[in-house]
Amino acid sequence: MQVQVIIGNAAPGKNTKLQEIQTELNMQGIDVPIVVGANCTTPFFLNQIANQAIAGAKHFLADDCTHFQIKAVLDLAAQEEMSGLPHDLVVHLVRKA
Repeated sequence: MQVQVIIGNAAPGKNTKLQEIQTELNMQGIDVPIVVGANCTTPFFLNQIANQAIAGAKHFLADDCTHFQIKAVLDLAAQEEMSGLPHDLVVHLVRKA
């Protein structure tokens, strides 16, 4: 699993970058919703990633992620094969301002 964390100030650049990634994937015929991390508990957030990966998703997009959510995803990625998630899963996380 690869993790890309998008950070920055409260300016709109982070959200725009995530939307650009979503648009690029859509142009490739890949429909990926944007999950709002602030609306999820950390365990539920991790379950969302796992559920989408099990369903065959290769990308996960999330906006407004908390520090705890980002740390949990990075810890999960560090487990590599033991995480049970595919190595070609790419997770894009926008840190909450």
